[in-house]
Amino acid sequence: MKALLLSWGSASHYFNLVPLAWALRAAGHDVRVLTPPGAAAAVTASGLPHVSTGPAPDAASVWRGFTFLPGPGSDRAAHEAERARRALDMFVLGAEAMAPGALAFAREWRPDLVIHEPRAYAAIKVAAELGVPSVRVLTGVDYVTAIAEPEQPALRALWEKFGLGDTPATGTLTLDPCPPALQVPADLPRQGCRFVPYAGPCPDAVVPPPARPRVFVTVGTMVGRAAGSMSPLLGLVTALSEMDIELMVGVFADQRGMLDELPPGVLLTQNIPLELILPTCAAIVHQGGGGTTMTSLAAGVPQLLLPSVGDCLLHGEKLDASGAGISRHWLDTGAAEIRALTGRLLDEPGYRATAAGFAAANAARPAPAALVEMLEKLAGTGEFTPVAEGRTR
Repeated sequence: MKALLLSWGSASHYFNLVPLAWALRAAGHDVRVLTPPGAAAAVTASGLPHVSTGPAPDAASVWRGFTFLPGPGSDRAAHEAERARRALDMFVLGAEAMAPGALAFAREWRPDLVIHEPRAYAAIKVAAELGVPSVRVLTGVDYVTAIAEPEQPALRALWEKFGLGDTPATGTLTLDPCPPALQVPADLPRQGCRFVPYAGPCPDAVVPPPARPRVFVTVGTMVGRAAGSMSPLLGLVTALSEMDIELMVGVFADQRGMLDELPPGVLLTQNIPLELILPTCAAIVHQGGGGTTMTSLAAGVPQLLLPSVGDCLLHGEKLDASGAGISRHWLDTGAAEIRALTGRLLDEPGYRATAAGFAAANAARPAPAALVEMLEKLAGTGEFTPVAEGRTR
């Protein structure tokens, strides 16, 4: 079987495709990953063959004149609606830029199956053109479905341009690692699966055991870019450094230069994947990105989410209601409350018990290797036969 994987272009969008691609390769199938030029390094670092198509979309033009984080006293609902509209414009630009090269490669290579992350809308065009199934792979809560993005004018215009008619933007099948208790309801073909963390290659590093309860702090990649500095992270670290905990901070190598001197005793990590760190942690404080939220759930670690935009807000809403963590809007939460909420995660056993339940449920879901036979049948016959929960291999 030949499987063509498509990603919009940023590494964080690509990462959730990697474990499934590895499983397909291990089963003897041929895999290619097609992205705009900017994601080439992330793909090759994951050990998979990359195909570049472009040009890269002019994302900067979409965001010109827009302040990414809502300001004090602003109408947050209006700000978020405008941010979401511009984000969709960006993904539409990406689809328009990707489609010609993706179609040219696909017509020559002839994949049997197209696999994609939710914003790689060019994948739907490729699958429809070749008459093969398309499989959408979620990272966390189905934000695209939650905000009814397929009904937005920009995507309807893209569908008209692509000649897709009533073809669903969710593809033939959705692979869903999000716990059902956190997922938004949707009437679409869906296969539950295990979330297997992947966030890039791991450096030669050992995570030391904690001397005291360890709290890990990260703001991912988006917050630093949006704020133009790492001041949001530094504010969190300063607040939490007053607690009787072992505080560990995670950044990417390209963020280290933006981070001022840390308070004494704070441990700094660079580029170490969360799945290696979280087993040593009693809690995590973060911005609410899908990969961070899901990796923390898979590790059974209580979470404090401080979201401000997009799917981060939705992850926060769902997690707060689940009992596995706490969520507060970034702009509403001062240093004293951050310390108090983190203290609750450490002191109230219910959060850890609920988080551990999510981790156990995730481990019991079908792993990527258990989905290969189902995908083979889907590619060969167009029929979807669900894989039962509990089949982990």
